[in-house]
Amino acid sequence: MMFVPIERREGAEAELVVFPHAGGGPASPAPLAPLLPPGVEPWAVNLPGRQARLAEPPRTDLAALVEELADELAGHGPRPRALFGYCSGAMLAYLVCRRLDALGRPPARLIVGSFAAPDVAVFLRRLHTLPSALFWERLIDYGGVPAELAERHELRPILEPALRADFGLLAGYRHDPGPPMSVPITVLYGRHDTSLDRGGLLGWRRQSVRRPVLRELDASHWLMEDAPAELAAALAEDLAERVA
Repeated sequence: MMFVPIERREGAEAELVVFPHAGGGPASPAPLAPLLPPGVEPWAVNLPGRQARLAEPPRTDLAALVEELADELAGHGPRPRALFGYCSGAMLAYLVCRRLDALGRPPARLIVGSFAAPDVAVFLRRLHTLPSALFWERLIDYGGVPAELAERHELRPILEPALRADFGLLAGYRHDPGPPMSVPITVLYGRHDTSLDRGGLLGWRRQSVRRPVLRELDASHWLMEDAPAELAAALAEDLAERVA
């Protein structure tokens, strides 16, 4: 299965499907689960090459992966759901959302965190091809992993394959302009995030027929790590208002 529940909740009225940051597995957003209201059942993407699927080769074909993810979500039950893409996971969530919209099975909402609009986002085209030492040097300079992970040298051999796979997936992305989606978009960003500018955040308005909602959190780029309670409250409020 490409999606797994983080926590099963009997009688939940809606789903929040999380697409974690680069290299993140389905356990990455687990700290959010107890902070969400009981009516929201949290799910996460379960990609090969990480955590319980560490022995499986990671995916390298972005288009095929998006199609598979969208098709599996389209087969889920009738409960309304929001897709939450965090950091580079926002791109995968966006592409899956666009595919679902084209299939006539759009989610109730797309929520993106700490990522610029796809037509102006900067992609690291060569990062995944660099030797290990240089890979980590550039990754840390870029701010591509949370600080606590960057400092855990003993975890690098475990994290590196999934990180390379995720940056490699997006390295060849070229934006293909399409009609605005029917899906409303919320953009979450950190007040202290110096990697994003206002234009990159506002650019999400080109991806939906509805004006996006921008929500500022008291955090850096790493919303989930810096301000989990504030992030969960923002997600819960958005779901309560727009997933009904």
